[in-house]
Amino acid sequence: MRHLIIFLLVALGCLLAAPTNQKANDGSTAKEFAEKAVTISNFQFTPKVMTIKAGETVTWTDKEGTHTVTADDNSWESPTLNAGKTFSHQFPKPGTYPYHCSFHGSPGGDMSGRVRVVR
Repeated sequence: MRHLIIFLLVALGCLLAAPTNQKANDGSTAKEFAEKAVTISNFQFTPKVMTIKAGETVTWTDKEGTHTVTADDNSWESPTLNAGKTFSHQFPKPGTYPYHCSFHGSPGGDMSGRVRVVR
């Protein structure tokens, strides 16, 4: 009985000491991955402003409706996205990259957002 109690205490200690910031397959943490994701829902991009490091990729996920992710300067654009579809774009250089949905928004309009890229 004593050995069982010791075993259970050691097992509990291991569980409590386990890291909670698990690494994803690409080496990023789950928190970092979540912060690089934008949701398209209720005719808005959430978060509206995304800050990432140069070279990182943002992934937009359409939760409902039909939308696009279109750079305000038309330098990049997603295909038409339907519910459940995603679009990813890598941002290699620092700067601010405004975008909008070409169906429901316009540059700086209601259905728009920005990616802010830092070093």
